[in-house]
Amino acid sequence: MFIALAMMCVASALAQVRVACIGNSITYGHGIEDREHDTYPAQLQRMLGDGYKVENFGVSSTTAQKQGDFPWVSTEQYKQAKAFMPQICVIKLGTNDSKPQNWVGTERFINDLESITKEFEALPTHPKIIVCLPATAFEVRWSIRDSVIVAGMLKPIKQMAKRNKWRLIDLHKATTKLREHFPDGIHPDVQGAGLIAEKVKKEVLKVASK
Repeated sequence: MFIALAMMCVASALAQVRVACIGNSITYGHGIEDREHDTYPAQLQRMLGDGYKVENFGVSSTTAQKQGDFPWVSTEQYKQAKAFMPQICVIKLGTNDSKPQNWVGTERFINDLESITKEFEALPTHPKIIVCLPATAFEVRWSIRDSVIVAGMLKPIKQMAKRNKWRLIDLHKATTKLREHFPDGIHPDVQGAGLIAEKVKKEVLKVASK
């Protein structure tokens, strides 16, 4: 009985679609009291149900740029995300790249973001890629600047996604009118994270069905 149950559990785990949520503090859940339950990846897990295994690989303050002040690829979560062997990757980086000490122009930012994304696309599981535009930064805080996100990132990320045939979620546009759900001007509250999760869920279901 025990062996049969264990085999059923293993089979169920293997059948789950593995979704890696890659990002910075918005993915990590900065400012959200119950991170295990209320971050956008945690809410996404509940929305998708038992057929999916969603893991949060967000790290606060990280950059897409490998020469930024805290590159996401320098973290343990970068290694863990690869070892997870995802079948779908949701990549949301860029907010911290807008800081003056990190931003040297669009070219280096896009080259590094594209490089990271292609690394994951090349994993043995050949995951489907979903790239997110950075959420709206409503205030200049921690040196994060929405002006740089708008002028230097939005169009180039769209072009990158189109060039590589990756799915794109415009979280910048989706969050523009959600100021009340970004208490510190940068990070979403539980409701804001839920709205992000809803947007991501729709794209995950689209790519999972193909």
